[in-house]
Amino acid sequence: MIEKIYIPTLKRFDRQTTWENLPEFLRERAVLVVQPAEKDLHGDKPVLVLPENDCGIHNTRKFIWAHAQEKIHIVADDDLQFRDRNFGYGINLTKEDADYSYTNNKTKVPMTEDNWRFFEETTCQWFEEGVAFSGMKLANRSPTMWHNGYVNNTSVFCLYVFNGKILPKVDELDWSLRLAEDAHLVLQLLRKGYSNKIWDKFCVQSNQFTKGGCNTYRTIDDVNRSHLELTMKHPEYVELSGYPKRVGDIQKVKVRWNKAYKDYIKKGTGKIIE
Repeated sequence: MIEKIYIPTLKRFDRQTTWENLPEFLRERAVLVVQPAEKDLHGDKPVLVLPENDCGIHNTRKFIWAHAQEKIHIVADDDLQFRDRNFGYGINLTKEDADYSYTNNKTKVPMTEDNWRFFEETTCQWFEEGVAFSGMKLANRSPTMWHNGYVNNTSVFCLYVFNGKILPKVDELDWSLRLAEDAHLVLQLLRKGYSNKIWDKFCVQSNQFTKGGCNTYRTIDDVNRSHLELTMKHPEYVELSGYPKRVGDIQKVKVRWNKAYKDYIKKGTGKIIE
């Protein structure tokens, strides 16, 4: 069972997209993670108050990690919509059924309450089998393992499901990157041998560049600097991808997520979780 859902939020008290798009049975387990200055701005929604204002998303994630230790929990951005891009089908399809579904179901539909119950039940089953964390692929990314409905040991952004019962303690991880902190966390976990299964059937649609959130302080220069820092933290698995075409463009990176996990296995400890 997913015990808690944490939604860090900043300067979006007038629009809580993720909260509104959760089914009622999960909304009852959700809490908004807010800075002290906003603790009274969210009406009757439950809030968890951070120790200080202007602490940055990296310290917010660190605070949530410590608070959620030993819990199976979700951490979700505050601007998400949830989609089923293989509606009418489950997972582990034949190639023929998957191709038919992909051809005939081009439109992603909102996740239903039944979808969410299936998502929770299946994800927790994965955890019982040894998977350490999960989440959903981004809706604008093409499916990579379409017939399975999930991908092993890959990237995840915006929505994470963590098995806090087996993951490292907060002081065993590095929280120093102010931005790209999510990619840094995922890479640390994979490199420590914690496997993931990321949903491809269910996906998130994010409006991350709208007013509020990290956009209150994040600049293109900040993003590019964080991408460079990420390459320095994980030189074997992250490299800059070309150069920005124009001043003001984001410096993209190429990340070898699966290699980060498999290299841990090659050291002779653990096993591949498929």
